[in-house]
Amino acid sequence: MATSQILRPAAIVDDSKKTVHTTKELNSFWSRASTWGLLLPLLYFALDGVSPFVNSGVAMRAVSTSSSGGVLMDRLSNVLIFGSCMYFVIRRHRSVRLLSFQMKLVSIFPILVLFLSPVSQQITRTLSSGIVLLGGVLLIFYIMSRYTFNEMLELLLVLGTGTIMASILFAIALPQYGLDLMGGHSTAWKGIFSAKNYLGNMALFFLTVAVSYRPRTNFLKSLRSSQILFCLIAIAFSHAATGYMLTVVYIVYAVTLKTVRDFRKKDYFVAFILLFVAFAAVIAVIILQPDFLFKLLGKDATLTGRTEIWEAVLGSIAKRPLFGYGYQAFWLGFKGESYRIILTVTWALAQAQNGFLDVLLELGIAGLSIVLLLFGFAFRDGITCLLRSYDEEHLRAVEWYLAIIILTLIYNLDESFLFEPRHLGSMMFVIACVGLKMEHMHLRPV
Repeated sequence: MATSQILRPAAIVDDSKKTVHTTKELNSFWSRASTWGLLLPLLYFALDGVSPFVNSGVAMRAVSTSSSGGVLMDRLSNVLIFGSCMYFVIRRHRSVRLLSFQMKLVSIFPILVLFLSPVSQQITRTLSSGIVLLGGVLLIFYIMSRYTFNEMLELLLVLGTGTIMASILFAIALPQYGLDLMGGHSTAWKGIFSAKNYLGNMALFFLTVAVSYRPRTNFLKSLRSSQILFCLIAIAFSHAATGYMLTVVYIVYAVTLKTVRDFRKKDYFVAFILLFVAFAAVIAVIILQPDFLFKLLGKDATLTGRTEIWEAVLGSIAKRPLFGYGYQAFWLGFKGESYRIILTVTWALAQAQNGFLDVLLELGIAGLSIVLLLFGFAFRDGITCLLRSYDEEHLRAVEWYLAIIILTLIYNLDESFLFEPRHLGSMMFVIACVGLKMEHMHLRPV
């Protein structure tokens, strides 16, 4: 199929002419000022837009910005990050535009956010957060059209090494910032991130990057090995039960696919059947012997109060099921409908502790339909590529994308970051959806 019809990171359409990455260009990857500049907005998303020197309760951010000064600074930072994203997007606007048309479901989500802003509980907050989400999605299109798969992993490897190393240093040398003191977990590390669970989440995602990356130099090889160790340390000391469980899930996933990679194609199908059976067995244990699993994860039968939250949230969803309360406009602290839930569960919240419920709260069935379709198409594209492709590099990319999809799916059953405007985990999920779609399209006959 013609390059002008399908974008691929290794052979992409430039704004003026077709360009193909050469060995010389790959070797000069870090000689480009734009590559270093790209790390800045990515760092902002990795930190959730929060200074590492802030150690306030995540649940009270909406309240803390309720004053006019706080709102002004929040809106200003949103405009600045959107502008920085657009700086890169404009440089390759034709490629980004083409990719946005090819990835319709991804493109539609931020458009839906802005389109539904008139029904939001807080229109200005929805619009402000919506433009950050739009900027992040367009930046992903820029990255996917600009860099090869290995270059993208290298970019994330450098970003991950910096943030995870800084997190370890903060936890040890600056415990007043590096420990999750506000979350009631005085010994749990949060590093430079906003909470211990966020550190566990990002450390695991960066671990997948390090495992999948293929280093070009000896320095990058040592950096990759160090990053694997740093991520495992960060996960261990974050005391995030979900992070522990999903680390095991990822290790099983990676070992299984590595084992069957050199065998016949139908072994991929067998591997996924085995993974499905293992997943079904875990679900059976949860249903039949829930106390055993809860004790293993250090949680109680309410999943640390999550079941109470979900029950209260479902009542709010039932009031506005179609279009929700507005993007980023439900959890307003002691304002609006979120106040009723806070009174019900008797503690402050900033999320429903379930990504799918948060999408329902914010954008209703309309938003959730897009999310579910994205997951469905991602799994379809990934499994098709695994069964039909024989190219090792192609399979390595597909396996990483699928790992991110699976981890995101499970993470959002008791955490929440689906299409968050300032969350690198959310961006990596979108990258995986786009990457799988692109790889699937390239399997089609010319």
